[in-house]
Amino acid sequence: MKKTLLIAAIMLVLISLTGCDMIEKIIPLKNATVGDKANSDNPTREGADITLISSSATALTVKIENNTDSTWQSGNMRDYHLEALKGGEWYTVNQIGEFANTMELMIFAPGENMTHTFEFSERYGKLADGKYRVVKSFWANATPTTEAHEFHLICEFTVE
Repeated sequence: MKKTLLIAAIMLVLISLTGCDMIEKIIPLKNATVGDKANSDNPTREGADITLISSSATALTVKIENNTDSTWQSGNMRDYHLEALKGGEWYTVNQIGEFANTMELMIFAPGENMTHTFEFSERYGKLADGKYRVVKSFWANATPTTEAHEFHLICEFTVE
């Protein structure tokens, strides 16, 4: 009985630490590393906007706005990648280990806005000081005046 209570107490302490910065002192984050040169072909769409709200070495909060006349589709908000600026060129940031992602379909109606925080420490580790960008892919449905096409929303941010 005492052993069970001790294990439960330890688990409770560890669970309570996961929501605060103290957990990083116990289990340090790995540093992110830069990989291959990024694809420079990033089609955009007029009226599709992404705005930086806040950023850190482990997360990024943005506002996404559909100011177009078409409905957009995308994978869930974990369906994105990070790039780092090195020597004037963009390079992909390497993921740490394996990464699994379910592919729920997200739909953004014309005029719809949303705020989202990309929590990337588990996937990429802690970013070193420098300039980065998040790249998120979308698919715009056809309208009477435009064809269906893929485009990317890209938000640059700096880690200091």
